[in-house]
Amino acid sequence: MGNWAFLRTPWACRVWIGGALGLALVGPVVLADLGRERTAMPEALTGLVLIGLSVLNVEIGRMLEGGVSRGQRPHKGLTAWALASALLLPTWWLLPVVAVTYAHGWWRGMRVTPWKWIGSAAYVVIAGLVAAITARAVLGAEPNLMVGDGRLGVVAVLAAVAAFLVTTTVLFHGSAYLNHRADEVWLRRTLASPSFYLTETGVLLVGGLSAAIWTGGGWFVALLAPVYLLTQRAALHEPLRERAEHDDKTGALRFESWRRLATARAERCVRQDQPWSVLFGDIDHFRDYNETWGHLVGDAALVAVADAIATELRDGDLLGRFGGEEFCVFLPGVSVVEAAAVAERIRARVASAPVPTGDPVTISIGGAAVPPGAAPELVSVLTTADRALYRAKRDGRDRSTVSLVEAVDAA
Repeated sequence: MGNWAFLRTPWACRVWIGGALGLALVGPVVLADLGRERTAMPEALTGLVLIGLSVLNVEIGRMLEGGVSRGQRPHKGLTAWALASALLLPTWWLLPVVAVTYAHGWWRGMRVTPWKWIGSAAYVVIAGLVAAITARAVLGAEPNLMVGDGRLGVVAVLAAVAAFLVTTTVLFHGSAYLNHRADEVWLRRTLASPSFYLTETGVLLVGGLSAAIWTGGGWFVALLAPVYLLTQRAALHEPLRERAEHDDKTGALRFESWRRLATARAERCVRQDQPWSVLFGDIDHFRDYNETWGHLVGDAALVAVADAIATELRDGDLLGRFGGEEFCVFLPGVSVVEAAAVAERIRARVASAPVPTGDPVTISIGGAAVPPGAAPELVSVLTTADRALYRAKRDGRDRSTVSLVEAVDAA
């Protein structure tokens, strides 16, 4: 279990995961009567087809990624087959379908931390159980999703998709926010992304469509193979983009991505005759901190600092990681006075941020503010902010200073 990593999580997280695992193992068996077979195909054949489709799903994803994927990504497409199982078979089938699906995914390279992978599988089983109950409430005794003009089946599938999505959202939020933040940077960022829910909805609808076709046309489901391919391509695109743009440790933007977005927003501020500001922050004596406590503790401190900075920012502000222990912030619509206030709040928040050693970590901040009507290049504003940062460090560190770009340039 990853050198007993699960036992080092907060007790609330262990209770959450343990309770989910217990419910996932018992619920589908105890509530099996609520599910029912909704296909003329033999039950065992339906289950084997779903497992086969999940295997195909993983192999397509592996092919598109160019081999083994050892990192996390939010959309593995595995939820589609749990939903299809919930719609087509008695609920106890969720256990073998999800277990084989996840075991095969692990074998083929989806090497997430073991307890997280097991917890994810438990969440999917529970979501499938809720989806099965929801579909039963809509369909009643009707066994065919394609009955009549399909209207009732569409309602059942949509209701099951919504129930599945809401359940997994709640369960994964529990893991993300009951566990240590440093261990859940990726998951928290993923759950905050609207595109995650759009893609997951698409994946689930593919599972629902596959189930409906299986009840009405049986082997016509084979014609959906191109849809599975397109779904996997769409599912892979967003996490790859997110990984390319964000720093894995802190969740902040990588500098090149930050600079690209900051340039676009600075141009927007100029067009709208608004002020804008840039802040540079450098953790004080961080090299000494790493040498004293080690790099793993240093990484945890970096996450704590990034979290402290983000707490003081608005939704439209941009936080980037400039270098090893340096952070950059873009503040649209913020004047020199307001930027100085933000910088000081960030400095105070970092100084009070909880870090693993208990010793306070401080940050020096330099900033540059552009008034309305001015249109300097971003690089010149960054240079001004960098100079202000070094003045703050020369003046004793653990302090902030913000300069007006026009005043500095005129000097």
